[in-house]
Amino acid sequence: MNLTVPPVVARAANSEVRKVTSVRLNWLIGGGVIAAGVVAFVALGLGFQPGGEHREGFSTGAGWAALLTTWVLVLTVAAAAAFGALGSATEFKSGSMAVSVLFTPDRTLLLGSKLAVAGAFSLGTVLAMEVLGGAAMRIAGGSRVPMDGGFFGVLAGVALAALCWAVIGTALGFVLRSPTQALAAVLGWAVLEPLIWITARAIGFGGLAAILPVSATVGAISGGRYAKSALIAPTPAAMALLVIWTAAAGAAGWWFFTRRDI
Repeated sequence: MNLTVPPVVARAANSEVRKVTSVRLNWLIGGGVIAAGVVAFVALGLGFQPGGEHREGFSTGAGWAALLTTWVLVLTVAAAAAFGALGSATEFKSGSMAVSVLFTPDRTLLLGSKLAVAGAFSLGTVLAMEVLGGAAMRIAGGSRVPMDGGFFGVLAGVALAALCWAVIGTALGFVLRSPTQALAAVLGWAVLEPLIWITARAIGFGGLAAILPVSATVGAISGGRYAKSALIAPTPAAMALLVIWTAAAGAAGWWFFTRRDI
């Protein structure tokens, strides 16, 4: 049985792909993520110390190289969120969303195509960074760097987190309709949530912090490093929570987009 994509779906997806690939800023973000990831993985390969800071494997690393790699991976997820937020919200500011609705009057289809394309491009960029970075790390560090379960667990978590946050950012763009507000909401929450963790732990409800989106993201990309923390869910549960937050954001974006005028 041959599976074919309905023409209306193909047109909507093709339009969104062209929008993403025609913006220079998107190429700069994607290229910057890949370049930063490769540099960080090379540094980790050169600085890897088996039996010392990394005695239990990749995901337990400490020291400057592991810290650099961790921050690059965190910024990769943040870049995916910013990419999604700016991509959708800017269309409302520029007025191109009204044109998109004329050519794709089914708003559910239009929203779905934007979410799917934003997620696909973010996932593709992260996978390219991980493949190139992993190869560069192995070349720089040789067999000293174990590509163990912790290594692939971290990479899988980062890929999932980037996909989810690209969708969350895109959905927030549909809700807020302002690139400034959407970007501020995404990045502002990343700063605010740790304060909620501290407050929740202080009043004896630290477990509630584990269900929040940034906490779920940390759990998803940490490779199980914080499995015993009361504030961060174990990696499998954190991944599930992140998917739930993504679905909730998508539902909110659909609700506002289908019930408000452009």
